[in-house]
Amino acid sequence: MLRNLLESLLKHERIQTTIARAKQLQRFTDPIIELGKRKDLSAIRQVRETLQDKDAFQKLFEVYGPRFKDRKGGYTRIFKLGVRHGDAAQMSLIEILPEPGKENEPRIIQTKRPETEEEKTKVLEAKKAKKQDKHLKKQESKAQAETRKAKQKQDFDHSHVSKGRQTDKGTGRTHATKKGLS
Repeated sequence: MLRNLLESLLKHERIQTTIARAKQLQRFTDPIIELGKRKDLSAIRQVRETLQDKDAFQKLFEVYGPRFKDRKGGYTRIFKLGVRHGDAAQMSLIEILPEPGKENEPRIIQTKRPETEEEKTKVLEAKKAKKQDKHLKKQESKAQAETRKAKQKQDFDHSHVSKGRQTDKGTGRTHATKKGLS
C-alpha cells in the first residue's frame, strides 16, 4: 500500500489520504528522494527495487533530484483537511514541496466558475442532459425488470403444468396427496 501511495505521490506531487497513512508515507518518501538526489548506479538500483512505475521513477531522478539538490530533508508537507463522511477518518493532503523560491506560496486548487452567460448556459445544459440520461437509464432498467419478471412468471407457469393431472404449483403432487388424503 505504501509503495502505491509513494508512486502516486511521485507522479502527481500531491495526494489525498488519511493522516495516519500520510505520516507513514512521509517517513517512506524522504529516503527515496535522497536516493533520487544522488543519481549514481547504486541509488538507481535501490530505487528500482521499490518503484515499479516508470513515470514515477523517471520523475524522481529528473525533477525531484535537481529540485532538492541543496536541501537536507523535509521534502513533503501535510495539510489537514477534516473528516471523511463515511467513517469520520481524519483526512489530509500530502504533497511534495515546490521549487525552493515558491515554498511559502499557498498551492490551493480552485475550480473555475463560469463567468460569462455562455459558460453558465453550457453548464446548465450539461446538468440537464445528465439528469435526462439518468432518467432514461432508470426507465430502461424498470422496463428490463418488468420483462424479466413477466418471463419468469411465464416460465414458472409453464414448468408446473402436469401431464394431465391437476397439481398445486411448485409441488408436482396432486392436491389430495399433498394433504395426505391418498
